Amino acid sequence: MESFWFLVFGFLYSHNFLSTLGFTNITLRMNFFQNNELVDSQTIGHFLDEIISPRFYKRGLIWNGKNLWFDQPKNSVRKVFKYSKLKGEQGTFEWGICLDFVPTISSRKLKFHRTDKSVVQHLFEWTDEYSNSFYGGQLDGGITTHWGKLATQKSIKHLLDKYEQKINNWFDGALTIDNLTGIAEQQIFTGKSYNLHSPDQRMVLAFLQAKKNQLNEATRTIKQLTIDESLKELLLKQLGKLG
Repeated sequence: MESFWFLVFGFLYSHNFLSTLGFTNITLRMNFFQNNELVDSQTIGHFLDEIISPRFYKRGLIWNGKNLWFDQPKNSVRKVFKYSKLKGEQGTFEWGICLDFVPTISSRKLKFHRTDKSVVQHLFEWTDEYSNSFYGGQLDGGITTHWGKLATQKSIKHLLDKYEQKINNWFDGALTIDNLTGIAEQQIFTGKSYNLHSPDQRMVLAFLQAKKNQLNEATRTIKQLTIDESLKELLLKQLGKLG
C-alpha cells in the first residue's frame, strides 16, 4: 500500500498538482495521502480499546478484544456495548443488555447466552442518526469513519463524547426486570427502526413476563410472533420453566 502512494505521489508531484493544493512541504504531502488511507482492522481495534475501554471500565464493562464491551451478569442481566461496522468503511455504536434466561433462535433451535463467548444484545439502541437513516434521515453525526488514521480516531472519540451520557443513562435505567419490561414494551409500541432489531422484542418481552410469573401474558405474547408453530412450542416450553 505504501508503495502505491509513493507512485501516486510521484505522479501528482511531477504534474505540480500538490503545490496547487497548497502542499509545498514534502512531509506534508506524504502525510496527506497516508492520513486518507483505509485503516486496517487491527489499528481500528487499537483505537477502540484506547478510546472506549477506559470510559466503560469504570462501569465494569471489559473489552473482549473484538467489538464488544460487557460486564458480568447481575440478576441475569449484562450491560453490553457494541461497535458495529457498517458498509462504506464506517461504524456506529449499539448499547443494550444480554439476558441469560432469554434464548435466540438459530437453525430452528434455541440458543442461550450465558457465557462470555456467547454474549448478544437482546434489547438495544442505535444512535439516533443511524436509526433515522432507515427512514430518510442523515447518518452524519451518528457514525465513525475508517478512512485515515487521524480521522478514524477523531470520529470514534467525537461519537463517544456525544453519546456517552445517553448510553450511561440507558444502562442506569435497564437494571431490573421491570425496567427491561418497560423498555421492550416501548420499543414494540414505537416500531419503526426497532422493527429491524433482532431478536424480536416480543419474544424478549414474553420471557420477561414469564420471569415475573405472568405466564398467561407471556403465552399470548409468544403467540403473536410470526414464526413456525413448532418454534413457538419450543419457546412456550422454556417459558414454563421460568414461571
